[in-house]
Amino acid sequence: MKVLTTHTLPKEARELLEREANLLDAQGSREKVQELIGEAEVLIAGFMKIDSSLLAQAQRLRLIVSRSSGVDHIDVGEAERRGICVANQPEAIAEAVSEHVVGLVIASLRRIVEGHNYTVSGGWASERGFLRGVTVRGKTIGVLGMGRIGVLVAWKLRALGAGRILYYSRRRKREVEQLLHAEPASLKRIFRESDVIIAALPHTRETTGLIDYELLSTMKKGALLVNVGRGSLIDPEDLARIIEERSDLRVALDVHPEEPLPPDHPLARLASTGRIVLTPHHAGGTDRSLKETAILAARQVLHYIETGTVWNPVNSVCREARDISGLWSPLEE
Repeated sequence: MKVLTTHTLPKEARELLEREANLLDAQGSREKVQELIGEAEVLIAGFMKIDSSLLAQAQRLRLIVSRSSGVDHIDVGEAERRGICVANQPEAIAEAVSEHVVGLVIASLRRIVEGHNYTVSGGWASERGFLRGVTVRGKTIGVLGMGRIGVLVAWKLRALGAGRILYYSRRRKREVEQLLHAEPASLKRIFRESDVIIAALPHTRETTGLIDYELLSTMKKGALLVNVGRGSLIDPEDLARIIEERSDLRVALDVHPEEPLPPDHPLARLASTGRIVLTPHHAGGTDRSLKETAILAARQVLHYIETGTVWNPVNSVCREARDISGLWSPLEE
């Protein structure tokens, strides 16, 4: 079976695939993908747009595996129409993203970025209480999306002494409720009662624009909103408006309405207030997570070659694996 990768995989992932497949490497070049995709039966997709024009050339393609949890770069609907299974690979990246969330929370609550900028400009905290922040301890945490990332974020913030944990999810997570003493809640309640709100929802038709001015205007005094889901979750005009209207609120974003975020975008300009922390959609980008994600994507492809099933199906074309014990457990150091 011919397996095409949009970007070069780590050595360990390449060696796994080469045991069972003929590996084709486009080395990050869209032109090479266009040249080779007609031969491929499987595509491992890094962050390259896999659109209808590419899929139209993929006459033999049966499976696309995203090297991340997100599939925004893949035209999933077109793949479905062409009978192509799409799967993702969220396991390893969730740990990295959850750590990044904790970093954004602490950086925002303790005003670390403001302190850095003030210090390098020659300033010093000469008065008691200058740049005074707040701690995580005792704060009510609201988590939107209690999947792998949401669970890990809640667990880490609980370890830092967070108080109540409220969560919004498509279905009840009773095991999470038991483990973390978390409580299911409506969006309105989470925005009304939470000191820190973590958005970790995927991009779907239902979640697009989910967080609007009406919700944002109900946030508690001094609350923090962190988004590591997708930029489309929050209406950018409504977010900019609420930040301008309420000087008590703080925001931290790793995902944005436009990527890359233009320097003249209202949210980028409002960062000068010190109440917004922005990072360039790299929450999942650690050496370990990128390596593990590639290896797990390779394992999922091999599982598909052997059984015709995948363990992280995204569309209805896929057949879901039932017994995956040990296949995506944490990798050895």
